[in-house]
Amino acid sequence: MKKESITKKKIKKQALILFNENDAFSISTNHIAVATKISSGNFYYHYKNKEDIILDIYQDMIEKFEELNSFEKILNSKTPLEELSNLYDLYLDIFWEYRFIMRDSSVLICTLPKLKEIFIQRQNIRIAQIKGLIEYFISKDIFRQMDEDEILLCAKLNWFISTYWQNYISINEEITKESFKEAKDVIFKINITPFLKNNNL
Repeated sequence: MKKESITKKKIKKQALILFNENDAFSISTNHIAVATKISSGNFYYHYKNKEDIILDIYQDMIEKFEELNSFEKILNSKTPLEELSNLYDLYLDIFWEYRFIMRDSSVLICTLPKLKEIFIQRQNIRIAQIKGLIEYFISKDIFRQMDEDEILLCAKLNWFISTYWQNYISINEEITKESFKEAKDVIFKINITPFLKNNNL
């Protein structure tokens, strides 16, 4: 866990609130400084620009996911599907906490080069992990047999729904905790249940 000053933590906390309640594009560094009750100079002592603070918040989200040790827990569980379902609920809590990233992801990765670089790295890691999990389910006779292409497509679809569902929802309506739960329901109904050997959870 990285060490941070109290002021830096306050800046991130206020930035996250503002980004979640509005959007990452309409909020300026001045808005964040005012909400944190510090001077602009104090803000720029901690962050060079808005991209820096978004990157820092994104890294915090990544750390929270890593702390769950998701894949190790599933592989070591006697009831891996139940463990997966429980972990998805924890994922949804994190997604909700950092919902502006999920909601604004398409534009953020197009406009912030460093974020795009980290995002692609995380995407490749996560898809590989999901692919490994599917292969584990097949080896344990939980999933039916699948060829390599189908496994990879299934892994990519799982990642896509998890990552972009809120972006899709936000086009027509405000995202809510229920819309995050809906993403889990979609993944389980179309990307897990159909592949189960006994077709039940």
